[in-house]
Amino acid sequence: MTSWGGKLDGVDEEQLREQLRREIDPKAIKRITVALLYLDGDSPAKIQRLLGIHEQTIYDWLDDVAERDVTALGDRPRGGSATRLTDRQWKQLTATLAASPSEAGYNEPTWTKELVRDHIAETFDVEYSLAHMYRVMKRAGLSYQTARPRHYKADPSEQREWRAEFKKSGRR
Repeated sequence: MTSWGGKLDGVDEEQLREQLRREIDPKAIKRITVALLYLDGDSPAKIQRLLGIHEQTIYDWLDDVAERDVTALGDRPRGGSATRLTDRQWKQLTATLAASPSEAGYNEPTWTKELVRDHIAETFDVEYSLAHMYRVMKRAGLSYQTARPRHYKADPSEQREWRAEFKKSGRR
């Protein structure tokens, strides 16, 4: 069958089907599926109803299939800001974070996001937001941990009993 609107004229349907069999990128699979439905004669509006993908997204994906190599239909790499720490500074930071904060001259038992941020600012004169510290700590091999309000294996009746005794004793 011919394509619904001629948007994919010149695209080899068999090549799309072969790529669909080999593809592992979920976004590329969606784009190829949309293209094949379109080549089978379905309109973008019908594809929207079938797959629940916004019609403008369908048009954008069809443009991608028409313009790009069939083997490169996944998301393009996204750029981001360049890291503010040099490779040498990063190695120095990870070595510092691998040790305890007391070895770096801080009177703290563990590295916190605030402490890491302050250390980076003091040592390298680079400012980061607290939100970014999660990524920095993860990249450095640290995990962010918080205390649980209650243990998942705790018996609720024993907890109520303990709270009642605690209140009776006057310790709050």
